[in-house]
Amino acid sequence: MNDNKTALYTRDKREIVLWDVIKLLLRKFYWILFSGIILGLVVYLVVTFCVTPTYESRVSFYVYNRSDSTLNSGSVNQNDLQAAESLAETYTQILGSNSVLDAVLLDLGSDVNLTRKNLSEMVKISVVPNTQLLEVIVSSNDAAFACEVADSFVQVAPTEIERITKAGSLEVVDRPEVALEKSAPRTLFSTVIGCVIGAVLSAIVIILKMFSDTTVYLPEDIEKAANVIILGEIPEIDMTENKHFNWSLTNGGVILNDKKEDQKTGDYSEQNSSQQAAH
Repeated sequence: MNDNKTALYTRDKREIVLWDVIKLLLRKFYWILFSGIILGLVVYLVVTFCVTPTYESRVSFYVYNRSDSTLNSGSVNQNDLQAAESLAETYTQILGSNSVLDAVLLDLGSDVNLTRKNLSEMVKISVVPNTQLLEVIVSSNDAAFACEVADSFVQVAPTEIERITKAGSLEVVDRPEVALEKSAPRTLFSTVIGCVIGAVLSAIVIILKMFSDTTVYLPEDIEKAANVIILGEIPEIDMTENKHFNWSLTNGGVILNDKKEDQKTGDYSEQNSSQQAAH
């Protein structure tokens, strides 16, 4: 919509410039702000009351590729460290294997109603970049249960790695702890994103309505659309709700303007005539 009542095209036939759009958005800023607040509030309510919070428990392991007896001899060298770093990627695959998952389920006990697939979906195993550290992250709706599962990895992982690789193992660096704060959803972050999206969508709608408005407001619009030159304009006549203006052409080419007062506003009627020469 052309709310600023400015021409859609300038006299040199250039289309609307960016400044026109900016001025329109500034005039409609309260709508943009209102839309952002509304969508942000909706997101906040949905995240707070409809999304189940998730908690994480983490455990980290140090990877080495020599047996305990060799390590105790003090013969660790740079080649061993590089080899351990390359083994870290292999160990991530082993820790996510079915045999390790089954060992974790066995350690948890039969009281835990959890399948191998469910456990695999709860666990994320990754290598800390440029280190010999592995990190196991367990996510659950129950913070205490997530910590319990992570602790089972602490008990099972070193034994399973030694059994499968026959060389090297894992050393626990950080033991799991019960999370005190939820990891997801991030309420504040989601709310801010909702506000931004609401404001952007509102601005897009306003701009689209502006460009899709084909109403002619000013002579410049007619000049552009019809490719003609405007020679004159009919002045705007101010009309009020309770007053009527009657225009008539008399016998001598004279325009007669009769102004009549509405009977609802008084007990009299007055007629004033003004004559103008017709051209």
